[in-house]
Amino acid sequence: MAGSIQFGGVISGLNTSSIIDALMTEYKKPLDDLQTREDALNAQKSAYADIGTSLSDLLTKVRAFTTSSAGSGRSATVGDTSLFGASAAPTALTGQYRISVDRLATSTIARSTGALGSPITNPAQTLSNLNLPGNVTAGQITAIVDGTLVHYTVGNPDTTNLSDVLNGLASAIQTQLQAGGNGVAADPTATVSASVVGNKIQLSIAGAGGTHSLRFGAASDTSNALAVLGMSTLTATNATNPTLTGSVSLGVVRTSSALDGAGLTGLASTTTGVLTINGTAINYDSTKDSLATIISRINASGAGVTASLDRANDQLVLTRKDQGATAIDVQDTSGTLGAALKLAPGTINAQTIGQTSQVTVNGRTVVSDSNHVSTAIDGVTLDLLDLSKPDTTTTLTIGVDSDNIKSALNDFITSFNALADKLDKYTVNTPGKDGQAGTTAALATDWNTQSLYIDLRSLVSQTVSGLTGTYTSLTSIGVSTGAVGSALSSTKRLSLDETKLDAALAADPGRVASLLDDATGAMKPMLDKVTQLTSATGFVETSQDNIDDQIRLIEQQKADEQERIDAKQADLERKYAAMEALLSTLQTQSASLAAYSGASSSSSSSSSSSSS
Repeated sequence: MAGSIQFGGVISGLNTSSIIDALMTEYKKPLDDLQTREDALNAQKSAYADIGTSLSDLLTKVRAFTTSSAGSGRSATVGDTSLFGASAAPTALTGQYRISVDRLATSTIARSTGALGSPITNPAQTLSNLNLPGNVTAGQITAIVDGTLVHYTVGNPDTTNLSDVLNGLASAIQTQLQAGGNGVAADPTATVSASVVGNKIQLSIAGAGGTHSLRFGAASDTSNALAVLGMSTLTATNATNPTLTGSVSLGVVRTSSALDGAGLTGLASTTTGVLTINGTAINYDSTKDSLATIISRINASGAGVTASLDRANDQLVLTRKDQGATAIDVQDTSGTLGAALKLAPGTINAQTIGQTSQVTVNGRTVVSDSNHVSTAIDGVTLDLLDLSKPDTTTTLTIGVDSDNIKSALNDFITSFNALADKLDKYTVNTPGKDGQAGTTAALATDWNTQSLYIDLRSLVSQTVSGLTGTYTSLTSIGVSTGAVGSALSSTKRLSLDETKLDAALAADPGRVASLLDDATGAMKPMLDKVTQLTSATGFVETSQDNIDDQIRLIEQQKADEQERIDAKQADLERKYAAMEALLSTLQTQSASLAAYSGASSSSSSSSSSSSS
């Protein structure tokens, strides 16, 4: 029909889906409002958390004064740091001291009274059978004779005896001396001999008519014989007929073998025994434990000593960990290991007793058990390093640690101002202009947050009750709410006038320290306030807990609202579906009627034609 409105749809021609969506948009507005409220609450919670982080940082900076005493820090300046170092506690009095280091403390040392192993008396034995301080390997060794390299090859240690090595090396050196070369004249009458004397290698040149240079070892050497035999350090420079003695004892105790087979003389094979050092029991089994094991066991114990093996002299050394004139108590509680180690159990015959340290401070002599001296000057610790020259002293100056105070105050101010920046950020309310809408920060309507900075700033400028004199507030030592040179309180941020602080420290450092560090000082109210704000029942936690309660309520409301919306949408969809079903039935009925009407008309026309 002309002018009729046509709708798209299966039956009705209506876009029922769009109609339902449009209706549901209106029904969903309460849910959207709830989500908007929840988003705002989450923004507030995040803002409180951020403020809480800044408050915690401020608390740390305040505690640098109230806990660590940054305001009363002391500096210690030593005139000659090669003699001693110094540190000063806040309790130290400022002033100058004249100090001399008269004696350094040493530790008591117990050393075997003789070599532990059996000395080598028969060098004709094979290298592997001798109780040498190491296992000799086969290969090349080198002597440098008057600048010429002379090589000798050490054979298999199982078949080569020590005499072979010594005689072969001596012969090679002698041949070079007699032949000469490298700009050195031949010395045909020179002879060289090498033997074991006093358990050490002894190499001698005799009959030489000139001077010669001799040393041992080259990078190309493949045997360790020179090191094991103590020859690698032997040197003769421009010498005539020198006699050189090796640096290590050859017949030594075996460190890796069980004690029974280590070569210790005087060890009773008791299987188990107890060596007691300073009251600490060191248990051992002579059939299983090696000397290396015993040394490790001593060092890991609470005996208060460090054990080591002097390979050059084949002696065990016990060194007290503490300094001072205290003996080491060595006892063979059972067995004879202490005696076999030649530590003279029960006596101090094997010991060199340590000594105390001594310093003179302003003419007063102070003795200490260690080089860490804390009794010479109240609140000052001296770490002694070297002796003073006779009749000389070094100046120690104890002063106020102004650098530490400035650093701590600047850290406090930086943290305080950072908190102020965040409080401004979260409470700002910007009005709209030029047709644009304004903005409201997450906590713009929270009066507690808005007033927080004012409360904290008032603590900075207040005078401390009970203090008298010039320095009774942070403002009096240079902390102000304004840049240096500006009028007090002209800005919302703190600054430090270091010139004013320096003047206060120079005039009365003790009063400044009391102002900053005392339990009743300027930082105490700030400490109490920030501690309360950051506590479990403080401003941040309670604000966040309150928000969490509101969010839980909104979440429940959102769930209820969503249930109502879902039911409404289902109802609309059911009604429109029923409408479509009804229209479909009506359309079917209409088609049937139209068909029936058409059939009737055809029948009437046929009847009329027949009559004609």
